[in-house]
Amino acid sequence: MDVEYDNSIFYQSVQKGVSLTVAFLIGTKMDVLVDNNPNEKELFERLSKEKDAVIIRTLCNIRSNLMLNYTNTERNIVFNLQNLDRQEIYKDDIKTLIKNDINIIKVNYKVNRYLADINALIAQRITTIKDLFPEWVKWDYLKSLFVMPKGQSEEMIKAESKKFIQSRLSYPFTRYIYWHPVEEGNILLNDEKFLKILYRQFKDEFQDISKVKDASESVKTNIYDFINNNESTVIVVDCENSDAYKLASVLKQLDRNEIERIHKIMLYDDVHTTKAWAFLNKITNIPVEHILVDRIKENKSLVDMKMCAGVSASYYRDNITSFILCSSDSDFWGLISSMPEANFLVMIEYSKCGPDIKNALIENGTYYCSIDDFCTGNIKNFKMAILHNELESRVKDLIEIDTNQLLDDIFTTLRMEISEAERQNFYKKYIQSMSLHIDKEGIMKIRVLE
Repeated sequence: MDVEYDNSIFYQSVQKGVSLTVAFLIGTKMDVLVDNNPNEKELFERLSKEKDAVIIRTLCNIRSNLMLNYTNTERNIVFNLQNLDRQEIYKDDIKTLIKNDINIIKVNYKVNRYLADINALIAQRITTIKDLFPEWVKWDYLKSLFVMPKGQSEEMIKAESKKFIQSRLSYPFTRYIYWHPVEEGNILLNDEKFLKILYRQFKDEFQDISKVKDASESVKTNIYDFINNNESTVIVVDCENSDAYKLASVLKQLDRNEIERIHKIMLYDDVHTTKAWAFLNKITNIPVEHILVDRIKENKSLVDMKMCAGVSASYYRDNITSFILCSSDSDFWGLISSMPEANFLVMIEYSKCGPDIKNALIENGTYYCSIDDFCTGNIKNFKMAILHNELESRVKDLIEIDTNQLLDDIFTTLRMEISEAERQNFYKKYIQSMSLHIDKEGIMKIRVLE
């Protein structure tokens, strides 16, 4: 496989989902968004179908235009008797709001009163768009961009309008946001730049760069070419020397149509690794074979041996011609070098893989890339499924109670004679109504009604 080797930490591309969602919501012109981000049409189409997103976008756009065109708008209202719905710059937005059951047009209203009402509407509705953003972004920081504090105060409205007009070039796409304007160029250029600037506004630092960077298109293309240029491909994972969450992010970031030719994913796992491997099949349509390798000696893993045997069997018995090997263990160089007719692509982790094995792979013509470079901000459902399962299993062991046996034990211990009606009344009133309570120290107890 002839490829151009570019395996440095710099071969990542930046994500734009968060920053472009903000750009959409603050009212940036759609043609500007699409022209500058032609590969993000699907995002803009999805946002345009979200009622709450459209409402916030429209309100923000009217607010910006009222601030920028304050004098002309006020003059048209007072002297020309043209309310906002009759002024060209606001007509389409007013129609959009009415279509969504919101009518902001009032008689004898001036610009500042309209701004106060719009500020109130944005503040009331801002939480409706919270789910448009990933959980790992601090919502309070994002929310602050849209909500003007004391937004019904005429003094505040005038101060913010003045600041916006005087520093309009420091506002993204000349749309109003509530912030301390700084000269940073286009702050919505990409997620990394935007979030770093946003967090600094709160004297905080955005550090989780893995959430906002992804492997470059050239890396992904090399993976697609490897799959498409070979008759049959399997992904083989050394679960002891790979990260389940990072591999999940790889599978989520690669184009589903491009990787659908992969025959299966073979997980060679040890009893001491994370339970997360068992959930990998929830994020991909590729069949997953989970091979749990028992230990003969507690201090000796047999995953390496089992995996080498499995790869050999797949090649010689099952006619699998190519393998995407996920491991940072240099021991697998022996496997690769002993099967020269098979094709290998290796996925490593920077922190676990030394220069010797990398050089050996390059000299052998074996392409490698790092799972560290794929964006980890898109595996929410994968993580939640694992967390839910773990919580459920732990809580079940803590509080699984046979309530009928409990009731029998209570009456037996107290040596109390009781009718069936009294028993049922007690059961319904006190046992069926029991609830879990967590105190300030985080201690969970079963609470019985008094």
